[in-house]
Amino acid sequence: HTAGYQGLQGPEVLEEIGLPRELFHWRLMEFYGHLNLLKGGLVFADYATTVSPTHAHELRTADGGFGLHGSFIEMGDRFLGILNGVDLEVWNPETDPEIAATFSSADLAGKAVCKRALQREYSLTEAPGVPLYGMTARLVAQKGIDLLIDGGPLERAEGQFIFLGQGEERYETALRELAARHPDRIAVDTEFAEAKEHRLLAGIDLLLMPSLYEPCGLTQMRAQLYGVLPVARRVGGLADTIEDQVTGFLFDGYTPEDLEVALGRAAALYAGSREAWNEHAVEAMTRDFGWASSAGRYLDVYRRALAAHAPGD
Repeated sequence: HTAGYQGLQGPEVLEEIGLPRELFHWRLMEFYGHLNLLKGGLVFADYATTVSPTHAHELRTADGGFGLHGSFIEMGDRFLGILNGVDLEVWNPETDPEIAATFSSADLAGKAVCKRALQREYSLTEAPGVPLYGMTARLVAQKGIDLLIDGGPLERAEGQFIFLGQGEERYETALRELAARHPDRIAVDTEFAEAKEHRLLAGIDLLLMPSLYEPCGLTQMRAQLYGVLPVARRVGGLADTIEDQVTGFLFDGYTPEDLEVALGRAAALYAGSREAWNEHAVEAMTRDFGWASSAGRYLDVYRRALAAHAPGD
């Protein structure tokens, strides 16, 4: 799922796992003096999949392939991206037992109740007319935390912000310092629980996903099902699941300034008519993020792989 994790080992590991030393060859499993288990998997696989079409394309590039772009290219059409899906029974605002009030694309009234409840839960000013942003993620570099804490986009942006997740101490500390300076509009919760994520997505207006890279991402799909518009980088599965200016706001560069422009676009739409905003929320809620289509594509890949080894082939 994340090609940055390649299982690099010393060549002696081959013997330990019962494989011949001859596999330590640049055409097979050798990678700049190391044994690369992921490369070996690609070399010997009949098919390989990743978790979104855009990420499959990225992995075939020098910038996005983590040094293995040649191996991904060599697989040709035997390497493909299949989008992840969401469990629509668990992530359903019409039936969700974890949230303050249920709601649907036909009746959004309950979302306002959830927003007030979330603001109270995190001791933020109860301001229904202010955009409420949320982020639920591991606090690591991949998730774009640097963009949020460098250059002050959060301090300049209008709105309130809630961060749910734990991770590297430097990021937790930086976000807590921001929250200490702005306790009425920024909150940080490093004790993650899935029930909290349900309440967060039910209550926020906008989701932050400024990821450096994102093979697929699930949160942006869950969020849209709850009428939340993501502000996200146009990478990986984010590009495949968010329609810019329709169900969210995408940006390309990786600087605080790029993020700030996207936040400005989101704030401008939010400041307009409530009817226009709700049209975008409803559009997001009615997108199909279930597993049915993706499951069918996986079955097709497995059948093709089996057919390649059928008797007589």
